[in-house]
Amino acid sequence: MKTFSETQRYAKAVYGLASESKSLDILEKDFLKLREILFQSVDLKKFIKNPTHKYAVINNVIDALTKQFSFSDLFSRFLKVLNKNRRFFFVEKIVNNFFDLLLSQRGEILATLKLSHAISDSEKADIVKKLDDILKKKINISFSVDESLLVGSILQIGSAMIDTSAKTRLNNLLNK
Repeated sequence: MKTFSETQRYAKAVYGLASESKSLDILEKDFLKLREILFQSVDLKKFIKNPTHKYAVINNVIDALTKQFSFSDLFSRFLKVLNKNRRFFFVEKIVNNFFDLLLSQRGEILATLKLSHAISDSEKADIVKKLDDILKKKINISFSVDESLLVGSILQIGSAMIDTSAKTRLNNLLNK
């Protein structure tokens, strides 16, 4: 539990700084870029999660990322503060906490929907509208296709998950 509260404090701190300096949009773009980089690079993810790297090595990586992806000065300094405080390995959790906080401040809910097949944009819009109506809040949903589900879907809203996939049902039957 300590990890969660600590990462949440860092997310709140950088959110507050960006809000005060009217650069929240820029910081959001930086966090989006970093989230995408972490999603695409398994090696960087492993590097970040390893707390044994030396301070100078991590700072060099931060400088390289800042230069390559044009991170803002605030975001670069924030990453360096994490490094200085020996908390750089929490970056992925802080990214998630930042987006949770951002969406909460906007009155939105983050959700993911994995489907067994692709759906049209109008079907996606219908799903978003129905979830908005049910939850009485604006929902920010990301759609993905996972053909291993066979049929059905997995909807995750916060910590709640609704799994109607044939894959899970078959696994449950086989494991009984």
